[in-house]
Amino acid sequence: MFDAGGTLILQDHVRLTEVLSHPMSYEAMFDAHYRAMDAYARRRLADESVDWTIWQADFFGRLGLPEPGEGAVLTNNGYGYWSLAIPGAIEAIKNLGIRVGVISNSDGSVTESLRQAGFDEVFEFVIDSFEVGVSKPDPAIFQAGLDRLGLSGDKVWYVGDSLFHDVKGGLDAGLDEVVLIDPFDLATEHEPRLPSVAELPALLEQTRSAGPALS
Repeated sequence: MFDAGGTLILQDHVRLTEVLSHPMSYEAMFDAHYRAMDAYARRRLADESVDWTIWQADFFGRLGLPEPGEGAVLTNNGYGYWSLAIPGAIEAIKNLGIRVGVISNSDGSVTESLRQAGFDEVFEFVIDSFEVGVSKPDPAIFQAGLDRLGLSGDKVWYVGDSLFHDVKGGLDAGLDEVVLIDPFDLATEHEPRLPSVAELPALLEQTRSAGPALS
């Protein structure tokens, strides 16, 4: 099972440039996303009372907006902007040869965002936290995915980009393994880490060679 934002898709930097009237490149947006996510996740793991607006301000600040808080306002908290597939992700998932689904902390838009990015009909199911009323890292949302698969946690991996939402949540839910997408090696304390989902087929092949295959 997969996270969506930062794992499969990113915000469209071209659309962000247009609505914010502030030029930004894919490379700058890519860098800002993962560094802001790592900083936010560590604050949450330290039990700091911060919410998602902290990530948004950090993200837009790293992109050089003079008033970072305005970025979230002008993009309606990013609603509908997560429509850019991360290179190699679609092809990698299609080639896995196993059952796949998505569990995302979202706002009701993740299914459409994945469709716009080219993931239409790739996944067996998409669970949006807004629609089910529970968010990662609560184990209940991961259990919802396990229920859809009809499998126990020890038969399932999760792949995401947040030490807090994805790693903590997945491990607390009893999943067999949680793979962290960490292109800048910011979280060296966690294994396994991959720079992108494009590297996942090779990791699964190594796992198959070492033991029983995933269902």
